[in-house]
Amino acid sequence: MPSDTVRHPSARRVDSALESHGLIGRVRELPASTRTAEDAARALGCEVRQIVKSLVFRREPSGGPILALVAGDHRLDEEWMHRLTGERWTRETPEQVRATAGYAIGGVPPVGHPAPLPTYIDYDLLEQREIWAAAGHPNAVCRITSAELLRITRGRPVSVVPLHPAHEASGGWVSFDCYGTIVDWRRGILDQVGKLWDPLDEAEKARIFTEYLEEERVLEGGPFRSYRGIMSEAIRRVSQRLDRPLTVDEADRLPASLPSWPIFPDSKRGLDRLRQQGRRIAILSNIDRDLLDRTISENALPVDLCVTAEEVRSYKPAFAHWIRFLKETGMSPERGLHVAGSFGHDIEPASALGFRTVYVERYGPLSPSLRAGTIIRSLEEISPSSD
Repeated sequence: MPSDTVRHPSARRVDSALESHGLIGRVRELPASTRTAEDAARALGCEVRQIVKSLVFRREPSGGPILALVAGDHRLDEEWMHRLTGERWTRETPEQVRATAGYAIGGVPPVGHPAPLPTYIDYDLLEQREIWAAAGHPNAVCRITSAELLRITRGRPVSVVPLHPAHEASGGWVSFDCYGTIVDWRRGILDQVGKLWDPLDEAEKARIFTEYLEEERVLEGGPFRSYRGIMSEAIRRVSQRLDRPLTVDEADRLPASLPSWPIFPDSKRGLDRLRQQGRRIAILSNIDRDLLDRTISENALPVDLCVTAEEVRSYKPAFAHWIRFLKETGMSPERGLHVAGSFGHDIEPASALGFRTVYVERYGPLSPSLRAGTIIRSLEEISPSSD
């Protein structure tokens, strides 16, 4: 049922459509027009790139309609889309837009059309944590996350302008999470916990580890800060709950120790084998670049490209790491293979974007309620047949 605060009939239709996807109370009516991306950004106090431009095209020669969802500061390159899709894209007239999408230009939402529209989503939108789309009327908008947008539209992620990749590879790329996939992240943290509060039995270490993970998750969901800062703050908060507070220097020992954490015995052999097969290797990590560089150097890991949280100003499971990787390599998601030991942080978002995935059972099997692509126990099991 539409919210009582949404008055315009078209906006109420969008509110109902969003509610059918589990998105409640997302529509907001504004006193001023949001017909352009700049108008909407001013009214909402956000950046223009967080505004969704909904553009309706007709494909030739097939004649079918397309909805392109484009970042507010982008201009879709129709010639590029022709090369990408093999069909010409022609902008619909205002009358055709209303007939096809069910709404006037300036109010076309991402969902709630008379019939589902094949949808293409600009990479730049998927890099944002929160975005705003038209909600049926020039004065109405809806708040949505990039993951929600991808889910409810089942859209295809694309670059709407030509890419100029800095890293290309004829043999193909394999991307990895690092800590918990290549590096034994759990052992690294538990070892440091034992040093900070000696003595501790294994049950106490496990409880502190669980509490630390929750604090880290909360901090990563807030305003962006360095991973080094998140680690120090998370362990400091846990120490306060234990009534065994740490000094600033003591809390900083946890991130300082990270480059010395052990890698899994099969990690180096698995990566070396992929390199011998002609693959290039990327690491997409929720970490600061200098800490990752030291981990790679100290373990002589054969890595060709790194994308860190520090660089994209975002933490997985948000999509920004993968979008940066796609822009850097120029390849499409379906050609990618992502390998990780975390379902929620890596396998789920990578799969949503269209990557093939390999789940590594580093700390036990997946819950039967979760689904993944290929499942392995060692990086040495990755082979050309895996992707």
